[in-house]
Amino acid sequence: MPLKKSVSSLQVLLLCMVLVFSGCYTKKSGDVETDPDPETPPQDKPSAPPTASVATENTPETVNVNVYLEVSNGMKGFMPASVAGKEATAFQVRMNKLISEVQDGRYVYAKGFYLAKEDAQGKPVLDSVSYATMKSYIVSGIKDDVRGTPLPDLLRAALQNSLEEDAVAVVISDFIHGPSDQGQFLSLDSDIRSSLREAERQGLAVAVLADASAFHGTYHPAVKKPEVRRTLKGEQIPFYTWVIGKQEEVQVVINRVFRDLPAQQAYFGFEYKAIPYSALLKQKEFKPAGIVYCSSRNADPCTAVNLQPQPKEPVEFTVGLDLTALPATMQRLDYLKRNLKVVGNGCRASMVSVTAADEGIKATPELARFSHFVRVQVPQLTANTGSVYLQLPQVYPTWINAWSTDNDNNPVADPKKTYQLNKIMDGVQALYRDKSDNIFSVTVQFNKAD
Repeated sequence: MPLKKSVSSLQVLLLCMVLVFSGCYTKKSGDVETDPDPETPPQDKPSAPPTASVATENTPETVNVNVYLEVSNGMKGFMPASVAGKEATAFQVRMNKLISEVQDGRYVYAKGFYLAKEDAQGKPVLDSVSYATMKSYIVSGIKDDVRGTPLPDLLRAALQNSLEEDAVAVVISDFIHGPSDQGQFLSLDSDIRSSLREAERQGLAVAVLADASAFHGTYHPAVKKPEVRRTLKGEQIPFYTWVIGKQEEVQVVINRVFRDLPAQQAYFGFEYKAIPYSALLKQKEFKPAGIVYCSSRNADPCTAVNLQPQPKEPVEFTVGLDLTALPATMQRLDYLKRNLKVVGNGCRASMVSVTAADEGIKATPELARFSHFVRVQVPQLTANTGSVYLQLPQVYPTWINAWSTDNDNNPVADPKKTYQLNKIMDGVQALYRDKSDNIFSVTVQFNKAD
């Protein structure tokens, strides 16, 4: 019996060794991966969208998107029936490209298409339809007789549906408010704020894109005097695309799904707390001036410097920034030149210039990680220690007031205007009034050099 037990134990030990060295076990996360057994069948695809840690750690590679197209009588003029030889409207061209990218593009994982309208009781209805059905509405026109959904109700319904489906909401409408209760015009800003309050509570961001298109057919203004409706023959009428969701997912839709953004853009609730940056003091492309050097010899990135401006030689140095996570508009040089601020604490500081990485810079390994370069001048210290801040403030776009009107009854005489657009946007802005004043802020600390 002892011999048999010894043999049995030896067999068990040998079997365990075979299993271990054959690789037929599962390693926990953190272990080094091994090549899978070639006979093992492939695993099922994940139920959630895959992500990739390339541009920024939190930027997903793909997102879920729900598209909501308002199909009221007021929207018909943007989508006239297709006729041979008749040019498509700008709305039809842009929206056809958009839904095609949602349907077949590489950056959208799960997608949904909804026709937004109103039922007999005046309640918003979101009809789930196929891509082919939505495309048919866009290119062939709206045949239904449907009243427009009040804006707050439309936004609330689309937001709630997309929250339930964990998707970015893309809402397309002319955003002409036509409530049955005329008193709602007085509370439009607060009504818009209420309709989107869940977005603020969930930490979501809102992007608004504005464009204009030729309009053919019956136009329904919000202001009904002197005309209740007008017939237009190609006049330019604004339409809007709202994108609502998690900031990093909205960025994917804005930067990758929309291939042709209109010039008019507004962003609410966007904030970046971890912009990669570094003072560049050793690169010949950005040679500093005056007495300035990194406080730590081997620091990378360099976020603290020693400096000593002289009466006739102010200190100048360059800070590299990676702004690729920001919406494309905020990366443009004209936008940054207008809005980027350099603020000194314990010193006088100003911005000399801001440039974008060119092909030569992108080919330089130590600089390729930065998209933009800000030249900073420090002519005087007022303390032995302090900070230089590079800040991009939250900016209320000037186009909003330019596209807003208190009387939209005659779009021929006053084109590209939307009734009380400024109040609509004020309602959105009110959601985020307690957030940071800056889209981002980075700090370069300094010590007075000995």
